[in-house]
Amino acid sequence: MAWSWSHTVEAYFDARENLFDLDADTLRVIWAEWMGCPPSDDGFRYDEDFDPALYESKLAEAASIDAESLAESIWDFAEEQRTCDNGGWNAWVCPSGCHTVPFSRGDDDES
Repeated sequence: MAWSWSHTVEAYFDARENLFDLDADTLRVIWAEWMGCPPSDDGFRYDEDFDPALYESKLAEAASIDAESLAESIWDFAEEQRTCDNGGWNAWVCPSGCHTVPFSRGDDDES
């Protein structure tokens, strides 16, 4: 079950920083997952609309995009969707929630 974001400004800052800390290969996969879900009429990208061929194409395209640009784009999508796991501990940074980052920074956080 997914929840909508309802956190402090600091939590959103921390989640964004945690996203930017991910390695480039992970960012490429996440970005391609977003791009593999074409926007619907309401502008959101839903994982049930996932197009595997489009994903593969976008994954190849992502190789030519720098990590910071990928992270910026991913954050824009994640912030628009505003979805987190049940309990609100982790922000979904992909359409289906298979990639998450915590809303806090620290040694005990896992991403």
